[in-house]
Amino acid sequence: MRNNWKISFWTLLVIFLITTGYLVYTVVDQATTIAYMKEGYEDTEHDLEQLASSVKGKLTKSDFTDILKRYPDSAELKTLGLNRIKITFDKDNKVDSITTNW
Repeated sequence: MRNNWKISFWTLLVIFLITTGYLVYTVVDQATTIAYMKEGYEDTEHDLEQLASSVKGKLTKSDFTDILKRYPDSAELKTLGLNRIKITFDKDNKVDSITTNW
């Protein structure tokens, strides 16, 4: 005659260990993914800062004609706001700064 409580105990122990292992794997996977995403965002931010410093004062508002066609109200404004980028123009309509809105 078998003890039912022993069978139940070992069955539940195996289910518990499998569930715990899956949950630990899920948390570690999400943490790794978030760490890589953060590093990617930092790299993109650094590249954008380098790009902004290289075009500052060299591009004019007329260089953004395709973008200005999509945003007709921005033709007379001194800033051009895109999804996460804000381009500010000086009094000569040259690029003054490019900033991000994270």
